[in-house]
Amino acid sequence: MIAPGERMRCHPSVIVENSLSIVVLLALLVGRFETTAVAGVLAAAVAALLLFNYRQWSRTTIRFSETEIVVERETLFKLKKTLPYAKIASVNVNRGIVNRLFGTARLQININSGSSATVPEAVLTFRQDMAEEIRAAIADRLYGREAAPDEDEEAEPLATLSPADVVVHGLLSVPTYQTLIGSVFLVYSVLQLYGSAGAGFWADSRALASLTMFFIVQIGPSVSLIFRYYNYRVYRRGDTIYLQHGLFRTYRTSFDVSRVNAVRVKSTFAARLLHRSWIEAEVVGLASGSGESLRPVLCLLKDDATQQTLLRELVPEFVYERNPERQPAGARSVLRIRAAAASLALVLAMAWPSLYVYREAADLAGVAGAVLPWALPLATVLAVLAIFYATHVSYRITEFDAGKDLFSFVNGAVDREAVTMNYDKVQTVQVTQGPVARLFGVARAEVYLLSSRGGTSISSGYFSEDRLGVIGETVMERIASGEYDWRKNSV
Repeated sequence: MIAPGERMRCHPSVIVENSLSIVVLLALLVGRFETTAVAGVLAAAVAALLLFNYRQWSRTTIRFSETEIVVERETLFKLKKTLPYAKIASVNVNRGIVNRLFGTARLQININSGSSATVPEAVLTFRQDMAEEIRAAIADRLYGREAAPDEDEEAEPLATLSPADVVVHGLLSVPTYQTLIGSVFLVYSVLQLYGSAGAGFWADSRALASLTMFFIVQIGPSVSLIFRYYNYRVYRRGDTIYLQHGLFRTYRTSFDVSRVNAVRVKSTFAARLLHRSWIEAEVVGLASGSGESLRPVLCLLKDDATQQTLLRELVPEFVYERNPERQPAGARSVLRIRAAAASLALVLAMAWPSLYVYREAADLAGVAGAVLPWALPLATVLAVLAIFYATHVSYRITEFDAGKDLFSFVNGAVDREAVTMNYDKVQTVQVTQGPVARLFGVARAEVYLLSSRGGTSISSGYFSEDRLGVIGETVMERIASGEYDWRKNSV
């Protein structure tokens, strides 16, 4: 049990945790240079890094008082960071491989801050039982003991999410453009391997390079998602949503539903063909560290019916009877002009490379001489057709809906998302008209929310200026009439 005001340090394993990646890299370089002077310099760098991290650990103390957490560092550059409990948005528990080896856990403490919304305000490593104890104590202060029940209690699952669902989510939730690029690398490597079959697999370095790019662009992100969402579990008790997942690095968090600013229902092109989608939430102050998803997933890729059921169970505050409207005819003209401008720029950019390839490949014999000279012009024509087709789809599917308490945007010609927002969570609204949009009497809106990803904005399609102006007017009317309840908007 930690006494109030007692000064303590993080677990010493934080030295290993902070040094490991760089030490491994430097150790590999030492092996590469062996007995040269460079190896000596690198070995000294390893020792200096370990000494630096040891000194930083030994001179950093943490104090938990009745009202705040104070982190102090007495090194060359002194630091004193004060985190009042009243300003803390969430406390997450994160465990990686190093933490498991040492029996520790990382506490990631986030406050309600727009500028630092993507990075935790403090990351503290303690023994796992101590970290859980501290997190429970802070949760009591955040939610009150009645609203923060024991998280180890068995909760009734809202939906069954099997390991197969996790794998499907990992494979099909990668953005479509990324899948296309990965497929191009895969096809290229297969063609190169086929062409160099007589010279052996290792003879063609271009095939290996292309295959490596395929793994980096396509396979790597999919495997990362599968590891991240392994053993996925989400449930809600009262006004608190609990979320935990992870295979090698486990992640557990909880947040009050009042901190959810928006809910996104998303689907890639491949997922849409299978009538599947997933749910993400914009939660302020839920940063989990760089390299990880900053937007919590409330439901992995599931069929649309299950996804809608989970949406009503988890965040009914963001469900309403929608009456969406499509873009007016003026939007079609604006989108076509934009597509024409983009196509012209593409054609001009591809003109010189096309001529160069044509001259170089025109004298080749066989199939290569017949196909390669026209490869870039053909690719340019296909790209122009894709631009105009995407414009047509974008005009057809983009929606705007203004309800009493909530409003929604639907966007995405290929990867689609429907974003539902609460008027009371809107920070600012900007309605803009370019010269072309003004000519056709339409405008676009940019809605800014304080979210887990910082000051990001959410864009609408092209609608009449008056229609989009309803968003800002409704926000002001709710404030003036007292409908806006600041107690339900603790952000």
